Amino acid sequence: MLLRHIFAMSLCVASATAWSDSFDINLNNDTAQFQYNLNTGRATQGRSELRFGVLYNDANSLMGEAGFMVMNDGDKETGVSVGVGVNLLAASVSRSGASKVNASAVALGGQVRFSPPAAKHFGIVGEFQFAPKIITFADADSYDQVGVRLEYEVMPQTMAYVGYRKIKFGIKGGPNAVLDDGAHVGVKLAF
Repeated sequence: MLLRHIFAMSLCVASATAWSDSFDINLNNDTAQFQYNLNTGRATQGRSELRFGVLYNDANSLMGEAGFMVMNDGDKETGVSVGVGVNLLAASVSRSGASKVNASAVALGGQVRFSPPAAKHFGIVGEFQFAPKIITFADADSYDQVGVRLEYEVMPQTMAYVGYRKIKFGIKGGPNAVLDDGAHVGVKLAF
């Protein structure tokens, strides 16, 4: 029930704001993820954004997320930019041979992007999020997400990418619940 409320709030916020930053969709045979990123401010050293998203997999697991990320504009000479943030997660996770479990977490995370100065349309992005036991709730006792992707700027407001990611919750008294573990393709549209 909590997951439905978070998802509904995310859709309301996303639809009510016409000046959004970007919409991101990525897919593989087993998983679909949709994210809405709202640019919330720009400072001399960087920018910040609110992120809302939902992930669904073929095992009928569903995860909603809402988060905040602060990023620098990157070093023009090295092509490296860095971001840190926090993400609120709520999930209903199906496990093989078991009933669904509910999981939620307050995850801390980061992102590093490298765009070679000589190839400004390409970028390599690494991301991670984690939540130890103290900030993981319901049936979960940990949360981990790692990913890497190769991006190509098709045009100024369109980014296509291919990547790999693993998303899992550690479950109290049971095996880990993996929501995604594999390659995906995606596109990010800015408007």
